[in-house]
Amino acid sequence: MLNSRFVLIAVTSVAAVGYSIYFLVRRVSPSLGFFHSKEPSNASHEGQDNSTLTSSGYTGPIFFKPPDAKEEAIYKILGSHPCIVKYFGTDPQTGEIMLPSLRKGDLLFHLKTHPSIPLATRLTWAIEIAQGVAHLHARDVIWADPHLQNVLLTDDYHAVLCDFGISVYQAPYSYKFSRGPPPMYACPLGYIARTPRRKDIFGLGVILFVLLSERFPFHDDLSPSPPKEIEAMQRHEEISNDVISRDDGDFDFDKLSPELHRYFGNIVNKCFAIRYQAADVLVTELKEAFSHWRKENEPILVGTDHLNVDLPYPRHPVHCPIEPVQRQYFRESWGPPVYISDLTQD
Repeated sequence: MLNSRFVLIAVTSVAAVGYSIYFLVRRVSPSLGFFHSKEPSNASHEGQDNSTLTSSGYTGPIFFKPPDAKEEAIYKILGSHPCIVKYFGTDPQTGEIMLPSLRKGDLLFHLKTHPSIPLATRLTWAIEIAQGVAHLHARDVIWADPHLQNVLLTDDYHAVLCDFGISVYQAPYSYKFSRGPPPMYACPLGYIARTPRRKDIFGLGVILFVLLSERFPFHDDLSPSPPKEIEAMQRHEEISNDVISRDDGDFDFDKLSPELHRYFGNIVNKCFAIRYQAADVLVTELKEAFSHWRKENEPILVGTDHLNVDLPYPRHPVHCPIEPVQRQYFRESWGPPVYISDLTQD
């Protein structure tokens, strides 16, 4: 009889290969439409018949995405939030989704092309990303596609989430995800019995690790090859099997540097082990760790103020009140999975 762990790892390997091919194809093939969009319009949007755009006071160029009723619905559910890319409705003629054209680009590209970004700024981005995901979870939305290329930088270098084409609203516990982020960010199959928010929580762990370490887990830089992505995915899969079977906290995830592990190591490990139900608690703990780190490293921070003077990087995240996530998932061994909040409804 085949060892169940061997079978799971073999399935993971096949899935990782397929996942890599799928992600590559969807990035380069406009016909699939997931990441295809027009070039940002250089023309003024004045005269557009769109009340949201007019009332926003935005005067920059507009980025048009192909019509997508599902993504449009998600934007409407999320509403306005400082850590979510602004949504200006749809073009009245074409139905395309209208967003601001953020010319600073995505966060992964910026990290690769600017190797001397202050740690305080990278932590600022980590908190802003987590705040954005916490807002999604408070609106009962699962991002389902967490990765650094789905984080954009505003003109003043703050981080905002984008791309909700595969996001899920009010997912049941047993929801089966058909798509997700690149393999390096993918939640291991071994966590399939955990909360559906596991995809976001695990992806946040990878993002936080990258921002702290300037490399991907189980890799030495920010540019892993497809085979290296699969290798890292398999490493996390092997660890997730052990985490599920024991709860002593002694995990073998890739470690942060010792000087950062004492502040943020437990948070990263809890993301990798899916110890958070939702991102609201994660944000609270991350902010506390950031405050503690700042207090103890203020002399170092003052000494780095001269770095990147040509780029006005933020050193503090935008302030966002954290809305507690109301719907908490749990499942009973004797019945189907339900929401805790469902038990209190009349």
